[in-house]
Amino acid sequence: WLTSVICEIWFAFSWVLDQFPKWNPVNRETYIERLSARYEREGEPSQLAGVDFFVSTVDPLKEPPLITANTVLSILAVDYPVDKVSCYVSDDGAAMLSFESLVETAEFARKWVPFCKKYSIEPRAPEFYFSQKIDYLKDKVQPSFVKERRAMKRDYEEYKVRVNALVAKAQKTPEEGWTMQDGTPWPGNNTRDHPGMIQVFLGNTGARDIEGNELPRLVYVSREKRPGYQHHKKAGAENALVRVSAVLTNAPYILNVDCDHYVNNSKAVREAMCI
Repeated sequence: WLTSVICEIWFAFSWVLDQFPKWNPVNRETYIERLSARYEREGEPSQLAGVDFFVSTVDPLKEPPLITANTVLSILAVDYPVDKVSCYVSDDGAAMLSFESLVETAEFARKWVPFCKKYSIEPRAPEFYFSQKIDYLKDKVQPSFVKERRAMKRDYEEYKVRVNALVAKAQKTPEEGWTMQDGTPWPGNNTRDHPGMIQVFLGNTGARDIEGNELPRLVYVSREKRPGYQHHKKAGAENALVRVSAVLTNAPYILNVDCDHYVNNSKAVREAMCI
């Protein structure tokens, strides 16, 4: 009983200590306009720090490609200098479905990103933006908005149909394995024994948006796997992303998001830099 009493006293004491910070909470405010004034002077290159976003997926049949795509699109459309943002998508299942859906996503991003930035769209994940039950005309003063929004919604629905067609096609694996459009076998047909695959879709050397502006870098990564070597699951995939990003962009900041967690505030990166 003595031990029990001592423990109860200790728990009570630790509880009191835990209350002290709550009596004097710390409130932090961000001033992104001051951040811009300091690091984004007119006529000079932006001095804001670069950010590498990591998005991880394994099985596109369990983690729907459209969900991953919305996460990627919300990252590509963040309110941050495009040359400071890179999105790396890790496909640890080496699935051709993930690769092909990312090809479609990169093409749709050429329309979606400039639309978001032109009209200050929130959130910038199209599935969630178009499903909002709100007055989307509030605070919109440009007459072209309604027409362009209607066209963008149609483009997104067509994009969804194309991705859904890829998903339906992937339900049954061919006996000879998957084949790419140029006729060569997909390197990831054997998910446990395949070479590493890296494909840069967007960026300073990739496709630009429909207005001719540069887009953030979008990179597909599927790390090498060999029999007899422990791949350490997601931890190993993250290590591979770190190594790839170190060579391509080497940003001082890394933000790791799940494939189903889209960016719901386009200014979140700027606000984080304030802190």
